[in-house]
Amino acid sequence: MSQKRLQFALLSASLLVGSAAAINANIPAMAQHFKDVPLSMVEMLTTIPSLFLMISVFISTFIAKRLGYKQTIMLGLAIVMISGLIPLWIDNFIMILMSRGALGFGIGLFNSLLVSMINYFYEPQMRSSMYGLQSAFEGAGGIFITFLAGQLLKINWQAPFIAYGIAIPVFFIYLKYVPKVETKDMEENTELQTQQANQKNASFLPVLSYVILIFIAAMLYMIMGIKIASLMNEVGYGTASDASFVIIVLSLGGISAGLFFGKILKILKQYTTTIGLLLLSLAMLILGMSQHLIMTFIGGFLIGFGFKIFMPSLIDKINNSNIPHKNLATSLLLVGFNLGVFISPYGSVLIQNLIGTENLPILFITNALFFMILSSLTFLITTIKSKKMIQMTQNIIEQ
Repeated sequence: MSQKRLQFALLSASLLVGSAAAINANIPAMAQHFKDVPLSMVEMLTTIPSLFLMISVFISTFIAKRLGYKQTIMLGLAIVMISGLIPLWIDNFIMILMSRGALGFGIGLFNSLLVSMINYFYEPQMRSSMYGLQSAFEGAGGIFITFLAGQLLKINWQAPFIAYGIAIPVFFIYLKYVPKVETKDMEENTELQTQQANQKNASFLPVLSYVILIFIAAMLYMIMGIKIASLMNEVGYGTASDASFVIIVLSLGGISAGLFFGKILKILKQYTTTIGLLLLSLAMLILGMSQHLIMTFIGGFLIGFGFKIFMPSLIDKINNSNIPHKNLATSLLLVGFNLGVFISPYGSVLIQNLIGTENLPILFITNALFFMILSSLTFLITTIKSKKMIQMTQNIIEQ
């Protein structure tokens, strides 16, 4: 089998990871159609996938051990394919809400397992590049599905759900080109990695710090998506339509970072996480101080670029290190990310109460300060760890 085909097939499922947000622009039209349903309930259509995604991420490995890894991913893709298209034929709000929950469950079912499959098929150096490409595919899928849904919205409120039809070719590509992985082989590979980690007295504690870090970063990161249109309107240089282009530029930044992540990691090494957070700080500062579209587009691009360096760097730290129980660690990381995304609106209110103003430029500048603090902390911790490793190596040589 061609390695290129296998690589594309493994990455193709990532096209659907960011698809839950594709119908966000559809909410006003759906609220108008379902007039008897409270607006808060209609808005739940955008958040409920995250809740079910977190549940299925936790149980995906348990299911994979019984059904098989490829089979579980295929099941997740099938659920996304069916649940994504269901609203095309159903005009019942409760059924549509349930289908959105199922969509999130399906995505969570294969999300963390995609990393496990990459770990199984590739050696550490290639894995790093694959994590970056995975982020690039997520961004590309998000742009395509969201753009298509936006164009289909011109027809009626149901038409945007046609965009989930992309799950059909993805399902068959994965079915045809990804070989079946024996559960025994996958478990032996995972067990070997855990034994090696235990032999080196590796701790699971760093994973908890990564989960906390990504939770905070995701919450701050998503404030940009929630508030950018209001910010541009408040400052007086852009419309909601302009804001949608900023989100597209953000996605392009993420795709660019994903494509070059392997090379970036080779250059920055253990400081990749720190630089990703530093770029996020710079981007938030640019957005907070911007007075025109060009600067905002630059800030949006840097937000996407910075975050898609930051998040894959944490996945790489977990899966290319001696940390035990890598599947669980990756799942916890994804849960931390999605939980941060989910509570982001409340995080925004909390920060505004903390700084005592609803002024949005100040909110973004405050976000920049928080990202700078996170960047400084990771730099400090990484430097201390590096010095300890150098000292240990010198001690071994002297002995």
